[in-house]
Amino acid sequence: MSTRTYLYLLLFFLAQACAPPAPEHAAHPSTADPTVARIDTFLSAATAAGFSGSVLVMRGDSILLDKGYGMRDREQQLPNTPGTVHAIGSITKQFTAACILKLQESGKLNVSDPMDNYLPGVPADKAGITLHQLLTHSAGFPGAIGDDNEAIDGGAFTKLAMATPLEFKPGTAYAYSNVGYSLLGLIVEQVSGMGYERYLHDSLLVPSGVLHTGYQLPDWSKEELAIGYRKDGTRWGTMLDHPLVNGGPGWHLRANGGLLSTTHDMAAWIGALRTNTVLSQASTQAMFTPHISEGEGAGSHYGYGWALFNTPRGTRLITHNGGNGVQFADVLWYADEGVLVVLMSNANKRGMQDLAWEVGRMVFDAGHQPRRAWVSEVLPGIPPGPMGERLKALSAVLSGAGTDANLEPWLKANLGPGFLADVPMEEHLSIFKQLRTDIGTHDVVGVERAGPDEFILKLKSAKDGAIRRVTVQLRPNDALISGLGVEME
Repeated sequence: MSTRTYLYLLLFFLAQACAPPAPEHAAHPSTADPTVARIDTFLSAATAAGFSGSVLVMRGDSILLDKGYGMRDREQQLPNTPGTVHAIGSITKQFTAACILKLQESGKLNVSDPMDNYLPGVPADKAGITLHQLLTHSAGFPGAIGDDNEAIDGGAFTKLAMATPLEFKPGTAYAYSNVGYSLLGLIVEQVSGMGYERYLHDSLLVPSGVLHTGYQLPDWSKEELAIGYRKDGTRWGTMLDHPLVNGGPGWHLRANGGLLSTTHDMAAWIGALRTNTVLSQASTQAMFTPHISEGEGAGSHYGYGWALFNTPRGTRLITHNGGNGVQFADVLWYADEGVLVVLMSNANKRGMQDLAWEVGRMVFDAGHQPRRAWVSEVLPGIPPGPMGERLKALSAVLSGAGTDANLEPWLKANLGPGFLADVPMEEHLSIFKQLRTDIGTHDVVGVERAGPDEFILKLKSAKDGAIRRVTVQLRPNDALISGLGVEME
């Protein structure tokens, strides 16, 4: 699905991180700037391990790095460039949020309005859901209700969404939902009297100088679009090679994901937001307000279409990523420090989704040693030795072995001291209890080695049959757990 990577926690990424349009031609890494040279060396090594895409790094109005890596079309041996057009996944959500705010500025709606002011057939259990709740993933809708590539029109999607049970009472919790943003896109159409992409294009993108972003309206040449490649290396194609309906993807994807863009366009868009070129100061302030926590252990809040973090330097990091299992993009805007990192990839290899974060750390810390990109190795099973025993212990505790009362001693015995210190014990406990609930009894159906001290366990839950990929980072000297992330297969 086109969604921010479904992670219960980003701890081994975030513990370290919490921690005007670019020109048309590449600015080659400056050999006089050792930080930029280190970043380029790091990304080149990642390319050797499977990364391919386009990367832009700016400080203020100055370009530090603007370069393509790897191939946008392997069969034709065409390289990625700074101008290559990539799918940006759920980064789309900030554009939908901007459409809603623009309509609010013109007096056509208000984010406090209930959605049944604008959508037909809203049942009683959903009648009070506000646009604000849709914008902040607090409406109670599930993450998805169908396949991204289904050619479903807006009417059918609305009926399906209205018939889908809510997961919680609106306004009482946070749960990331593509459904809510698709409904916002339909509201944009209803209120503006225009198609979603047309309104976005005419009202926001063109005035911002963002001319290479959209579903179909930009006049791209076929050669500009990056070909997506699955993790096994097979060709997936571009977004435009998959089913379209009424000028774009079906509504399981439209307005919540699937837009195509370039690193240059994202720089221009953020420049327009920063200078209030297309949205008022009040609207941008609302967009970047930390409205709701993204969950215990996440260390972040959600605004309107953006995730918001505090850095160790006491500054704001405004960010969002997006991916569809094939293509991936990440935008990190250190708003108070004037640094922007934009990374877009057409090969969503495992272990590559923290590349932009590593680049950001390198910009601010000349001594930071980034985690080396590694080509995952499929293992026949859990390996022998201390690391293997730690992985077995983790599998057992996630299955529910032992009582909740014994969980805190287990955490103290199995988590590294740095990991324990990064997050309060009550949050560790809450996260592990939730993982036990979500995964429970399971089979280990696959094991990968993603680095010298990093493993991926594929756990198939007996409860729902779903497979979770549990990424575990272990300390090399004592095999204690120093990082943990969980995502759906």
